[in-house]
Amino acid sequence: MTMRNRLRRPGHRGQSLVEFAIILPVFLLIVVGILDFGRVVWATSAVTNAAREAARYAIVHGGSPDNACPVGPPGPETVIPAASDDCPHPSPSKDSIREQAKHYAIAGGRPIVVTVCYGDECTGDTNTEETNVRGTPVTVGVSSSVSLTLMSVLGFGEMAIHSEHTMVVNH
Repeated sequence: MTMRNRLRRPGHRGQSLVEFAIILPVFLLIVVGILDFGRVVWATSAVTNAAREAARYAIVHGGSPDNACPVGPPGPETVIPAASDDCPHPSPSKDSIREQAKHYAIAGGRPIVVTVCYGDECTGDTNTEETNVRGTPVTVGVSSSVSLTLMSVLGFGEMAIHSEHTMVVNH
């Protein structure tokens, strides 16, 4: 009898294969779960950053007289230019703010929904103040959903993500 045959015990053939078959699905579930969790964290970070950057864009590009391309509701002294390549969405449009948010929310999942509201009592896109003069709060909300691989097996195919940032116009 050779040394190799002495190390093998009778009746234990294929034991490693059975253990591998039991452990592999569990290991794959853990790996896919970690990837899903990482995707949600990444998308949450992207959506939060998008809301913050869009709110900042809104407060910097407000309706001051020296702003070449104001966004949002115009202030009393705002000079509103005609739409052009340099200023595609002048005041009172909020489209430039929405585009800014979508630009930063690249890893935020799909679909990306952006709401912009001027005033203290904001709900969605409805302004409570019709001006963007200094001191007016601007709230930008960015919503999205992320597709989940592991949770779709259990019936939860998507996770909703939302972030909202409020800043005060200071131009």
